[in-house]
Amino acid sequence: MRLSVRLVALGVTGPILGLGIFLALSATTVVDLSRKAKVELTSLFDQDNRTNLMLTTSMIQRYTRTLADQLEGDSERIAGILRRDLQLDPGGQLIWKGQPLSAKDAPAVLNPVLAMPLTTPTERAGIYLRDKAGRWKRLTGVDVSGAPLEPGWSPPAQSVRDIEAMSRLSDGRFVARNSILLGDGIWRISRLTPLETGKAQRLVLVVSVKTDATNQILESSASLFPYKNHQVAFFEYTPGGEFYCSYSQPSKGTCSLLRQVMRNSGGIPKPDGSRHEILLERAVNVTSNRSSQPDPQRLFIATFPSWNWLAVILVEESLLDNNLIPLRQATTQMLALLVGASLLLVAGCAMAAWQISSGIKRELRKLAEAADGIAAGRTRMELAYPADDALGRLVQAFNRMAGAVADRENSLRAQIRTLEININQQALKGQVCSITQDPSFSELSSRAQEMRARRRQREEARIIQASKDGSAS
Repeated sequence: MRLSVRLVALGVTGPILGLGIFLALSATTVVDLSRKAKVELTSLFDQDNRTNLMLTTSMIQRYTRTLADQLEGDSERIAGILRRDLQLDPGGQLIWKGQPLSAKDAPAVLNPVLAMPLTTPTERAGIYLRDKAGRWKRLTGVDVSGAPLEPGWSPPAQSVRDIEAMSRLSDGRFVARNSILLGDGIWRISRLTPLETGKAQRLVLVVSVKTDATNQILESSASLFPYKNHQVAFFEYTPGGEFYCSYSQPSKGTCSLLRQVMRNSGGIPKPDGSRHEILLERAVNVTSNRSSQPDPQRLFIATFPSWNWLAVILVEESLLDNNLIPLRQATTQMLALLVGASLLLVAGCAMAAWQISSGIKRELRKLAEAADGIAAGRTRMELAYPADDALGRLVQAFNRMAGAVADRENSLRAQIRTLEININQQALKGQVCSITQDPSFSELSSRAQEMRARRRQREEARIIQASKDGSAS
């Protein structure tokens, strides 16, 4: 494998391995913290919400008990007077204290009786008459201030159905009974009291008061569990013992669902004769529309014996799914940021490794060229490298090696030249000896000596002759 590839791999593998470990630890930590946060927040909110819902419902139960007692007392006082002085003959003629009473004169005669005991705010009383066609109409009525209510007013068909379902026996007779009704968006606690004793009762007294109790229960369930899907239904026991649903949210199917859930989770509580309120919480598993598997949910049941009424709330245990969306988004963003930073760091490491490998290759190429120069005979090769690192120390060692090689080569050449001179001198001496020891050399030497002797003689004779010539002149 090429050196550059090895260096790049070495430069990238280390950061990738470290970042992989860091990302794994970070992701594990984030997931674990998210899971713990979900569990802790769920426990905290659920416990706090359950406590608040229980306290709110308990306060509403106590308040409505007092309110129902006041309504019952007012209704009995008014009914006692009306049963004594007001009758309805078989022909439908009203009789007041033995005298016929027309519908036109009824408000002036009956309203003072209806207004006398009313003391509760928003309370009102009315007398309703069923005509021959079976329609219920208000004969007369007053509010808490004594102001008359519109005569001849017909209640909504749904309100009539609710009243008849909750107050009428199977034989057609009505019984004195408390109920809670929703009309025109307003909840009212009503006390219905029959004024006749026959089977076909046509004259009833209704005393009612506006209440925010039901709205408070609905608002509490919605505000205390904003992150969960919850279903609410209000039920009443009819005089015949049937279970009647008067309100459901978010759909009509909620009534049958909650009725079935109560039956499967311990039964439907029924107000007892002691008029004690019951407040229950049950853990149930219910199959929702979004999932085929049963989901853990909480069922809250509050009984209101004075109303013959039950409030039922089913809350889905969704572990703060909606509220934890920002946490999951922050986790995803952090992981994305870590991955992006890791990729940038890996790219930077790869670029740095490539630059480093290119520099090392360049310096190693110079070293190779210098080594080739030394091999070619250029002994004085010196490289320059500014840094004092491993490569710099290698360059310095190469320079010292090149200098040592040059010095050794120069010394070797000097030794070779000296050796050549000595070898030449020895050869020359050997040649001289071989010449002088040759017999012909002795003969030649004798001849040469003779020649030198004759030359000296001639030279001496010439000098003497020259002296003589100089003296004679």
